[in-house]
Amino acid sequence: MSDNTNTATAKAQEGTQNHLLSTRNVTVRYDHTKEALHPTSLDFDAGCVTALIGPSGCGKSTFLRCLNLMNREIPRCDIGGEILYHGRNINTKEENTFELRKSIGMVFQQPTPFHKSIRENILFAPKRHGRVKSREEGDELVETSLKQAALWDEVKDKLGQSGWGLSGGQQQRLCIARTLAMKPDVILFDEPCSALDPISTFAVEETIRSIADSGICVAIVTHNMEQATRVSDHTAFFYVGDMVETGTTKQIFSAPKDQRLSDYLSGRFG
Repeated sequence: MSDNTNTATAKAQEGTQNHLLSTRNVTVRYDHTKEALHPTSLDFDAGCVTALIGPSGCGKSTFLRCLNLMNREIPRCDIGGEILYHGRNINTKEENTFELRKSIGMVFQQPTPFHKSIRENILFAPKRHGRVKSREEGDELVETSLKQAALWDEVKDKLGQSGWGLSGGQQQRLCIARTLAMKPDVILFDEPCSALDPISTFAVEETIRSIADSGICVAIVTHNMEQATRVSDHTAFFYVGDMVETGTTKQIFSAPKDQRLSDYLSGRFG
């Protein structure tokens, strides 16, 4: 390998290491033939929210699920390209997804509390991973996680009650608190407010923004353009399996460069 090639490789690695999470030419194929996501390269930074927008079926949720290798759970799904986490390619057969998802958490479209008490919802994963060694540690982690998810004041007197007794918005914030309890540095949100009323949506949005402000890297799939402008720093637009345009949220919404993005934002399709 020439000196020039070595230098170019080193510079490329240095560039990706400046970002907490990066993708390089990531593709997704189903049944080894249908390419649902065309080569996609995108960077994610600590303390920032990146919104993934676009019409239904455009590839944004497919891409999001690549970031913690969730697509591996789908039979006959192949992920190509590099997914760089702290500069290390995690898109390998050797990657331990059980360990990876401690650091790259995910919150889904529908609230998914466990059939356990509010307290045990928070402590289930930390106990399983040996991170809680005493009652006092557990109490502290429960309080801290629920406060981060802006839920503590609403549930502090009923921690022994089932998480299923909460409202939909509270259940979603419980799921966020449960994710935060593992102290991840990346959280992925897949349309977390689509099943919620406006008041609950506002509470979840404020929680997402405060999470990012605490230094956590956040990526969120959303169909709600107003939501993207409220919570995100950067936005990427997907269309028919392509990432068409990316930039700061202000630039994407005020001065789109691609006509397809302009048409989508103006309501001509999607």
